[in-house]
Amino acid sequence: MGWWLASRIVTLVAFVVCWLLGPRGRLGGQFFATPLKLFGVWDGLWYKRIAESGYLLVPGHQSDPAFFPAYPILLRGLHRAGLPYLDAGVLVSNVALLGATIAFYELGCRIVEGEIARRAACLMVVSPLAFVLSMSYPESLALALMSFALLAAVVDRWSAAAAVGAAAGLVRPEAALFAIPLAALAWSRHGAMDPSTRGRAIAAVFAAPVGLATYPMYLDWALGDPNAWGQAEQLWGRAFSLSGPLRAIVHLPRQLALQPWLARDVVFVVLYAALLVVARRAGVKLPWIVAGALVLLLPLMSGSVQSEGRFGLLALPLYWGAAALVRSRRAEVALQTCCLLLLVAGVLTLPYTWP
Repeated sequence: MGWWLASRIVTLVAFVVCWLLGPRGRLGGQFFATPLKLFGVWDGLWYKRIAESGYLLVPGHQSDPAFFPAYPILLRGLHRAGLPYLDAGVLVSNVALLGATIAFYELGCRIVEGEIARRAACLMVVSPLAFVLSMSYPESLALALMSFALLAAVVDRWSAAAAVGAAAGLVRPEAALFAIPLAALAWSRHGAMDPSTRGRAIAAVFAAPVGLATYPMYLDWALGDPNAWGQAEQLWGRAFSLSGPLRAIVHLPRQLALQPWLARDVVFVVLYAALLVVARRAGVKLPWIVAGALVLLLPLMSGSVQSEGRFGLLALPLYWGAAALVRSRRAEVALQTCCLLLLVAGVLTLPYTWP
């Protein structure tokens, strides 16, 4: 909790510095009215729009069905309670990150050594792109729900795991991928389960995928088009297919020429993949590694590395890999300090590119 607080203070200071530097890059003066305005830029504007007005698919234009509904539902609820949308988004993200930090630590204590679990939870909140976890973005909420669902399953609270997992599937699609370690866990314990417990475990395994599947059903009811998400993603430059990773590699030089900032995401892809390898060598079981690898692979299936650094924040095992690399308290503090400096640098890039 101390590192959560310290990292959020550093993040706030970085946003204030960014605000003091004034309008530049691709953000106009309206985003610099107050430091808080910067917490709601880029995708934050779309989540606010959904919370205000619901979904609308505009043929031939970038549309909001590309964004999942659970986060804007919370924003709308808090707005009805009296909070402005942006304030609600920042509140949800930071409180959810606190919950995610605690739940991920408790989960880690049951998966890896206690010291690695502690270091991993601290590194999660100071990672270079962790400033996104304070913005009006859904990643903090996804981390919290995923961590709580997995923790509930590990301690045999399968009904709670199912309920929280279903909600996670409506925050980010990556949540459904952690059905893999849930299935492995349920299978390893199925011999000791009575029929009722076995049924709850099966429900927990499928909860996030089923939650994810309800979104197209809702779009069919609301917009008359269950494929609205896929159409919207295409207009955001994401056409999902099995050949997507190959297309991402082939087209990378041209994309880098057009958007040099993509180099940052390329670096994170390589770094995250390496940390998953370290986590496996440190003893993290294969189902967790597979789920983490698929979290990295899913955005690449769209044919682009765009925002891979942000999406990869949901690959939980990579934090265990990073923690396993640290051998002493001095090295831990040095790594955390380096991450915080990179976090500040990341905030200062916001006017030029989206995370």
